[in-house]
Amino acid sequence: MTLNENVNLTLFYNGKILTMDKSNTEADAMCTLNETILAVGDEKNVRDVIKDFIEKLDDELKNQIEIKEVDLSDSCIVPGFIDAHMHPIISIYYKTQLQLSNVKSYSELEEILKNEDKIRKDSEWIVGLDLMENRFTDINEQYFPDRYKLDSLCPNRPVILFRYDGHICAVNSIALKNMGINKSNVKEIPLSSGEIQVDNDGTPTGIFTEGARDYLLEKIPIPSIEIIKETIKRFSDELSSFGITSSGFFVQEGEQGFSGKAGSMELPLLKYLIKKNLIEQDFTIFLDTKKAKKLNRFEKSLSKLVGKSNKINLGGVKGFADGDLGASTAFMYEPFTDSQKGEIGYMVTEKEKIFNLFKECYQLNYHLACHAIGDRANQIIVDIYRDILKGINNENKDSIRCRIEHASVINNETLKDAADLGITIVSQPLFINSEYTWLEKRLGSNRINYCYPFRSIIDSGVILAGASDSPIEPPNVIKAIQICVTRNGFVPEQSITVKEALRMFTYNAAYALGQEKIKGSLEKGKLADLVVLDQIITSVPVDKLADIKILETYHRGKKIYPKELIKN
Repeated sequence: MTLNENVNLTLFYNGKILTMDKSNTEADAMCTLNETILAVGDEKNVRDVIKDFIEKLDDELKNQIEIKEVDLSDSCIVPGFIDAHMHPIISIYYKTQLQLSNVKSYSELEEILKNEDKIRKDSEWIVGLDLMENRFTDINEQYFPDRYKLDSLCPNRPVILFRYDGHICAVNSIALKNMGINKSNVKEIPLSSGEIQVDNDGTPTGIFTEGARDYLLEKIPIPSIEIIKETIKRFSDELSSFGITSSGFFVQEGEQGFSGKAGSMELPLLKYLIKKNLIEQDFTIFLDTKKAKKLNRFEKSLSKLVGKSNKINLGGVKGFADGDLGASTAFMYEPFTDSQKGEIGYMVTEKEKIFNLFKECYQLNYHLACHAIGDRANQIIVDIYRDILKGINNENKDSIRCRIEHASVINNETLKDAADLGITIVSQPLFINSEYTWLEKRLGSNRINYCYPFRSIIDSGVILAGASDSPIEPPNVIKAIQICVTRNGFVPEQSITVKEALRMFTYNAAYALGQEKIKGSLEKGKLADLVVLDQIITSVPVDKLADIKILETYHRGKKIYPKELIKN
């Protein structure tokens, strides 16, 4: 090194360091050099490495170096957490709207809506998010509201409420009127998927599922750029507080996708936050698009924004197979147990269309990621990956990830096929926390044995990575790790160990992003992404895991949580 280069050395010592390398090595000291890790091991050896490093520097620079020492005082260091699948733009937008995740009754919901009605401008929509009717205290109220129920709660202004999973929403009568949807035209409205539900005489009930939400999403108000900018910063700070240093950012490219027509704003907002450098963390982008060529175009525009930085990159393409369990739209082999009509869900995208898109993206060396919830949908996606991998000779195949997002219900036969093909599964443990009280009712006593089957996934040899799917679930990695271990008592045979759960959000998540060579474990030469915990996570009683506090988060050697106070 020369005088023109910064040399920042930080020594962490007197604690437990879980490196999460392939051997699960543990250490008591580590030194970082600028953005990377210089050494990990016992304190004496690490200090010797520091001494040797300094001895090799120019004399003038050698005399200027100060080593920052951090006494861990028996606390614990783990690799920076990686959330392999979240929706940043939707998450940021959600933070500007009405949150309903804690509502436990319709009387409580009515009070919230009435208060909002008083403070809103005339004709302004009320947008409510994260409603979990399955958690209502009164079992007789555990149903998703239709227009008539919403009319009784708030009749005088447009109201739209989204279920926590985002696959189903409801509006009141005035909202339907404003959109021009009625009994005479509801069946004429073209839908890419899903339905606008009607009652026995054909009158719209106000409930929209899957692709039918497009008509609603374009009506949602867009906050001012000042509010968005401030919310982006809060979003990044929240990720830091949860120990997250890298993420998989799933973004919609056009009007077709999970966000409907409102999704056309996702890319411009993503480019804005990149240009303004509003996100502290690294992120890998997966584009929800119907055309592979859009990936190449976006990658070129992205390179102009980020320059030579490797903090932000384009990972690949996102596809959709089916719906979800909450809306009974996941594609299953057998009907949902609580379905009176024998519903088995459906594919929201035809198998041939997924195959053609993924095949072209694979040839362009992009990662492939597909949403699949139901057992039948999961097998279809595995079959698609098999046809692609066996049909195309790609010299870069070992570095291309074929991912299944969620894999909520997946049987052993499909897992065996997935393992043989080297498929990666990215799952969301906190889904269990939100759904475990009603899953058996929906799936039956047999199918729940392979619902979020983490033990079976790992034992099959499939690499299991962790994520939040934020804003569907909060990006609280510590809480997610606890759920992996305890599962709230839901099919305890599928529990995994603390280290296995920790690996989901470190090395395995880095692998899912194609970045395991530079992050995901604490090893010499890798990025200095790390989290300091107040307790040794492997020694805490499993029912107390969620009580572990994050003391500090370091991203590329810089402490990003808690924020350093700026001195005047």
